Amino acid sequence: MNSKGKNKRMLLFGSLAMIVLMTGCASKTNTGNTEANAKTNTKTENAAGASNGGGTEEAPAEKVSIVAYAYPPDKTAENAALDARIKRFMEKNPNVTITPKYWKYENSEIAIKMASNSAQTEFTTWATEGKLLTDKKWIADLTDYMATWPYAKDLNAFATKPYVIEGKTYGIPIDAYGMTITVNKKIFEDKGVPLPPMDWTMEEFIEAAKAVNDPAKGIAGFIPMGKGTEAGWNWTNFLYTAGGEIQTVADGKVTAAFNSEAGLKALQFYNDLKVANVIPKQWALGYGDALSMFNQGRGAMVMCGSGNALDGAINQGGISKDDVLIYPIPSVTKGGKHIGVAGGNYKVINGLADKAQQKAAFDFVVDEYFTQEYLDAIDQQIVDQKSKKQVYVPQLINYWNDDSEYGKKYQAVLDKHDNVYKYSPELIKLMESKPEATYETQAFYAEMANVIQKVLISKGELDLQKLLDDAAAKVQKENFDKVKVQ
Repeated sequence: MNSKGKNKRMLLFGSLAMIVLMTGCASKTNTGNTEANAKTNTKTENAAGASNGGGTEEAPAEKVSIVAYAYPPDKTAENAALDARIKRFMEKNPNVTITPKYWKYENSEIAIKMASNSAQTEFTTWATEGKLLTDKKWIADLTDYMATWPYAKDLNAFATKPYVIEGKTYGIPIDAYGMTITVNKKIFEDKGVPLPPMDWTMEEFIEAAKAVNDPAKGIAGFIPMGKGTEAGWNWTNFLYTAGGEIQTVADGKVTAAFNSEAGLKALQFYNDLKVANVIPKQWALGYGDALSMFNQGRGAMVMCGSGNALDGAINQGGISKDDVLIYPIPSVTKGGKHIGVAGGNYKVINGLADKAQQKAAFDFVVDEYFTQEYLDAIDQQIVDQKSKKQVYVPQLINYWNDDSEYGKKYQAVLDKHDNVYKYSPELIKLMESKPEATYETQAFYAEMANVIQKVLISKGELDLQKLLDDAAAKVQKENFDKVKVQ
């Protein structure tokens, strides 16, 4: 979804890849870049013979200024790490001036930022945004830069896929996630309930939730996200695992496909959760609300990207790393597939910046990707976390290939420490991840949130198929019909 892949790697990217934001709209210039560049963008002349009697000297590199994303002012540690990274880069590239500027990407604000030409030169966006940004020409084609970057071949192809469009690369993965269910093992043990099998079904999921649900103690069997686009994002996992699709693309047309038999199964599952009374009474929870509730031990299960819920549960909630487990999305039938949504955060380059700025921004973004410095930073983070009695939770999906030389070096760093969370080999074997839809996905999530809220608030019988059909018709008319597939 959006930064619902939120994780501690985003913090470490204070020294690797900062979250950044969007750029200017249909005009030819970007004031967010040109104003910064005006201070330093004086082309130097080739002073042939000026200093050594007729000999030639190579002209100094053209001075260029770019704007990079900064964290909110209260994120002092992250901004300090960013400043240090900027300093390192500018020492190696004295012709480049980098100014940090804060604005966090929001789908609802991007058009305004584009129209005002006030966004950064490089920014972070979500897996769902690729076609929107490329169709508007708001982000630059990075294919030529990638061709000369020696580490491009080591990028995880699955993670990179959302920003490889029509054979061209437009974004670089910062992190990627596959949706999972995080389980509080201690709640099961305290209730004397055996853990469900890792190869579980939707029916077994509900039975497990019913067995540990304890409203008198304020403990829900399952904590769904019922507010905002994250509600639709959560539901889509059950659509996928039931074999459904959000949309189909054929003959230049995008067509809603979620009002299918699979969609009905997924919506029936939510209705069954409501009937079983295993969700919190106040279920209108956003992303942070749901994870905070889980961290407080007020729910036995929550859905989140990869192990992102683990980090908060262990390091903020104080739950032992041995008391939390990660499960795949439950299948419809025993032995069926466990398919969850895959998404992540991506670095992209402002399409309205000039070529010199785009090149400088690309160089800055990838400068510390495949470096020993990054591995050293992770090593130091693990050490620092241990000193605070915290646990390092690695990603399930990295931006690099795990079997690459760099991936092996990373694993060697993890193996040195005993405060690193280890995922179940069975989880890795069972879980599958399916990328988010290409077109107007945020609009789809928002509309499905409305549907889910109708289901969860209803006291009587609902025509679930009609709810889906109406939602599909609305998204089709207001969003999908307006897409121009190129």
